[in-house]
Amino acid sequence: MIHVAPTELELLTLARAVVGLGQYAPVEDLLRNRHDVPAKLSPGAMHVLRDTLAKGGVLALVRCGGWRRQRTARDGQPRSGRLWERHAPPALRFSPRSFLVLRWLLEQPLTAHGAMPLHEDGAPTLADELVLFLCCRLVAGSPCAPALGAQPLFRRSALCWLGFPEQFGAHRPKLDAAAFAPLLADGAWLLEALRLELAQRWRALEESKRTIASPAEALALGTAQEAVLAAFLDAVDGAGRRDLAGFLLEAARPLLEQPASRWVEGLSTAATLSSRAEAARAAAAVLRILGRLARWDAEHRAVRFFDDDYDTAQRLLSEWSAFGEAGFRRAEDHARHLATALTSASGAAAAPPPSTAGSAP
Repeated sequence: MIHVAPTELELLTLARAVVGLGQYAPVEDLLRNRHDVPAKLSPGAMHVLRDTLAKGGVLALVRCGGWRRQRTARDGQPRSGRLWERHAPPALRFSPRSFLVLRWLLEQPLTAHGAMPLHEDGAPTLADELVLFLCCRLVAGSPCAPALGAQPLFRRSALCWLGFPEQFGAHRPKLDAAAFAPLLADGAWLLEALRLELAQRWRALEESKRTIASPAEALALGTAQEAVLAAFLDAVDGAGRRDLAGFLLEAARPLLEQPASRWVEGLSTAATLSSRAEAARAAAAVLRILGRLARWDAEHRAVRFFDDDYDTAQRLLSEWSAFGEAGFRRAEDHARHLATALTSASGAAAAPPPSTAGSAP
């Protein structure tokens, strides 16, 4: 039997919650309060931590979408099946960075101001990126989330930005296509595994906009979304993996049946009309980004039978057919409505009233 110290047990409990897709509530006390964690775990505790991360990481990949049968292509060859049928078993190599992140989560009271910064140089492994992503997932929507978004290590993670742009507040993403290159290596197995999770995350984000009262908050979220997705689409397009953008269609499809006004119905009427108009345009960020996928869809339709990429184009046309040209038109109409409705009202409010006969000059 392996014996671990109480402080080591707290870290192992947190690790299980992170990779096991546990809920926030059972570990809330661990994250809200300061705990002393040894700089070096005992051999037994380290063995348990490595085993937890390795097995829990695989379980997380399966639960986040790896279980779904998908059709993809690699090196020009079609592949289908679940994640482990499309790819060789991924090597989840956790570096000391993952341990440092877990230790930092326990050492800092995340709901208090003045948390010590989490700095770590060097490039994380894909397994480390997965841990950062799952940490964001664990605290999403909780009072602890802003503390993670304020840390440089999380702000440097393209995967965290792709999954949780709302956690970074007013911070602007400093991303380009190159930032996503590591996620596209080795057949982009990590992005493929997280496709369902990403679709659910972005759908929830769009639905949450109707509850945002602050124009500044809506503006920050929309600005971050647009920057992240622009860099991501540049990356997948350059890598010949447009299929990886399909989660956006999954996220948006059920939302387009509702009126465009629903995106901004929660904006405070006490705010200035100009700030609400700016927020409304920002709220349409994802709808505008879908315009790029619409152009891709049109390009796929123009590929001829004897062209080299005909099979890839047909596969994407089939995969995106549920969204279809009608969905792209509806998204464009919604984006146009959000960009002009309050703007027109703002212009009308700012214009002076017409002079009437007999009025003072």
